[in-house]
This record gives sequence, C-alpha cells and structure tokens, in this order.
Amino acid sequence: MVVRLKYTDWFIPTMESGKGSLRGTNLELCLEFANTVDWRTSNHPKDQLRTYSDLLTWSQRNELLNVQETRYLTRQASEKADRANEVVKDANQLREAIFRLFSAAAHERRPEPKDIEILNHHLSGSLSKSILSVEGGTFVWGWQDAESLDMVLWPVARSAANLLTSNDLSRVKECANEEEGCGSLFLDSSINNCRRWCSMKTCGNRTKFKKYYRKHLAVKKN
Repeated sequence: MVVRLKYTDWFIPTMESGKGSLRGTNLELCLEFANTVDWRTSNHPKDQLRTYSDLLTWSQRNELLNVQETRYLTRQASEKADRANEVVKDANQLREAIFRLFSAAAHERRPEPKDIEILNHHLSGSLSKSILSVEGGTFVWGWQDAESLDMVLWPVARSAANLLTSNDLSRVKECANEEEGCGSLFLDSSINNCRRWCSMKTCGNRTKFKKYYRKHLAVKKN
C-alpha cells in the first residue's frame, strides 16, 4: 500500500537542502507536534496526546491523514490495542526529544546526544518507509506499508530532520512568556526576526498587561 504525502514538497536533507524556506515546506510540523503539551514549562502542563485517538485527531487536523485513513487506523488500533499504546509511548518519546532539541537550539545550548539518538531512531524508520512515485507526470513522495499504526510519526521525524538541517533553524524560538510557563516553539517569519511570543493575542498581550499593571501599581505606591 502506497500513500501519497499531503505535502509534495517534502525533501530528504542533502548538502543543498539548507536552502529550505519558511513557506512552501512543512518544516513547522515538528514544532506543532512539540506544542501538543500546553503550558509545558508551567506547574500545570496539559498533554494533548494521551491516547492513540488523540494522535489520530492531531494527524488529521494537520492534514497528514484523510478520513478514510483515519478510520482504517482507528480500527487497527482497536484490534491491536497493545501496539497502539506502544505507539503513543513512542510518540511522547519523540515529542519530548524534539522539544529539547529545538529548545536547545533556540537558547543556543548544546543538544543532548540522547535526544539526537531518539530522533535518529525514528528518522531511520521514516526514511525506510519513504517511496518515490509518479502521479500525473509529477514525482511525489509517499509512504509504503502505510497501514502501520506508527505511520503518523514518520512525517514528524522527517520534518524535524529537515528543520534541524535547514538555515531556518536560527529562526526557531521558544515563547518568551517564561513567567507563566508557556514553552511553545515557533518559527519566526518576521522580517527582522524579532518575534518573541507564540501568539501576540495570548502570551504577548498577557505579558504586556502584567508589565503595565506592575508599572502603574508601583507608581501608585510611590
């Protein structure tokens, strides 16, 4: 069984792949995956991927699976519950390694060898399942053995490898809302590379309001 990738412009890293742009590729998929823990660095993190069903929902929302594929994997997970639970554990392991790798990059820290090892393990499985085919006269990437329950992790691992080896790695940032423990990662596409928040509507406004409140409270006390 061969499944065509939703994003036909994925690429396997080569010596020239550092030219990846912010648009037109799915470099941010791995960051979206890392961000499936809300308020990650706070004392009340919320895990969005607790079950295999959660993993399928996230994959479909990110257009990695269509409805038919989701239904098929749902049936497979029901029939192979133990294997589905193993995939959830693998997903969490991969997610945490991805977060630590990109958080280290964002803060210009040296990555941990163990996290690179974890990503390489998943990347090896991803690359071994990649297949090139022709559709309508166009070469596209796809997956073979796409009935595997862990197929939802393959594009995530490849996305992480692509971003780590691209020039856009320097634009990966961690939300500056450290006080509340946001911990979200994002790719800064601003012209001046000056974005600080995962979202101005949430963390940006919340942080600015707190600074404004404290400043005026201090003035009143004086």
